[in-house]
Order: sequence, then structure tokens, then C-alpha cells
Amino acid sequence: MRGIACNHRLVMRGRRWLVSSVLLCVILSLTLSGLAGCSTPEPTPTTAPTTPPATPTLEVGSTPDAGSTPEEGSTPEATSEPLVPLDDDPVLGSPDAPVTIIEYSEYLCPYCRTFALETLPRIEEEYIDTGLVKLVFRDFPVHGQPAVAMAMVAECAADQGKFWEMQMFLWERTEQWSESEDLLTTLQGYADELGMDTEEFTSCLTEGTTVDRIMEDYNIGMQDGVSGTPAFFVNGTPIRGALPFEEFQKVIEEKLAESR
Repeated sequence: MRGIACNHRLVMRGRRWLVSSVLLCVILSLTLSGLAGCSTPEPTPTTAPTTPPATPTLEVGSTPDAGSTPEEGSTPEATSEPLVPLDDDPVLGSPDAPVTIIEYSEYLCPYCRTFALETLPRIEEEYIDTGLVKLVFRDFPVHGQPAVAMAMVAECAADQGKFWEMQMFLWERTEQWSESEDLLTTLQGYADELGMDTEEFTSCLTEGTTVDRIMEDYNIGMQDGVSGTPAFFVNGTPIRGALPFEEFQKVIEEKLAESR
């Protein structure tokens, strides 16, 4: 169990969101730029239930300014205990792997998508599939409540054992769901395609049962010095941004040498 105090805790009285409306806000938040990562000085998911206006806007949460991204190559300071996988953290790879990568990420960040589609497959092939590395995923919703809503999609899939599959759908089909006129129906279609119980999936979204889990990840990330996404800790060594595979490889090889 996580006992971290939360200054930005998202409390949902009644635990019912107007989920389809909230998810529609995501469409308006998908803005791309030439920066190395997604960040905001003070990520602040809202503290009240969402009641979007007739025309969805991004006023449900904070959005980073273009100039707020840390300088490329900058990294958060490592903390003494950033590498303990918690009971509800999705883990990819062998639990006995000598090297642990903790990833802080969100689904509205194009650089997180770049890592997932371009860099992670090579890490999987060379290190995760060979039992040398495990990847621990944690949500870090810097784009406010729309980012929380999309994190809920993957976390609700996790409740049915389909986290990694749903996550890949979200990464690979960004254009499809971001342009959908009925986003909730589109996401329900993904759940059906994965063989999930769509009624249970929809209920999970509507009830907001995974929000505490998401915000606990966020709080721990704040403690670990994370201020933007994607951010990584490789056996305690911080890496920021969707850096090329070779940069991760250098750190992984160093950590493997230390473990021998």
C-alpha cells in the first residue's frame, strides 16, 4: 500500500465523471511542438469533479506553456528510493531482471509515444526479452484532467489483464482516437477488440476507480523530482526525454556491469 501524502490529490465526490465529455477534451489537447518532452512547472489535476462546458475546453486542468519544457538533456535529481515497483505498477519483463527502468509517462505526450514506438521495441528485443531489464510504468499526467482520463483507459484495461495491449493501441492509434467524434465508443471498441468485458471497462471509467492509483504514481513522481514526461530512472540514474536507444543502452550496460 502507498502511504504518500498528496498535495494535488484528485478527489471525486460520488466518483462519477461525465467520462465521455471529459475524454472529448483530450482531442483539443493534442498539440505537437519541437521540444524534447512534455512538462509543466506545477502539474495540477483539478480537485473537483469535472463538469465540462457545452464546448469542451482545456480549462479542466493545467496545460504547459511552450516555454516551460526543461532544457534538452536536463534530468531530475535522483532520489534514494525511486526504484521500488509497487503492487499495482505494470511491469514488463522478468521480476528478477538485474536492471529496472521506471518510466513516468502520459498518453497526451508525443515524446512518450516516440519512446514507446521507436526506442522501447529495441530495449525489449535486446534487454527485456533476454531477462536483463524490466520496465515499470507509472502515470504522470502533466496535461491535467484530460491526461488523467486517458490514463484511466489503460488502467481500467489493466484491471482485466490487458494493460500493455491497451497501451499499445493508444500509442499506435493516436490519430484515430484523437479525431474520433465519439471517443468513448472508440475506446469501448478497443476493449472489445482485446476481448475485454466492455461493460466492466465502461463502468471502471465512469466510476473512476483507478484515479487514486494514477495520482499515487503522480505523487511519487513528484517526490522523485519528475517535472515532465517522459522521464526514466535506470537503477536510480535519471534520464529525461525520448532519447535514442543508444543513450539508454549506455546506461543499461553500465548498470549491468555494476550488477555482475
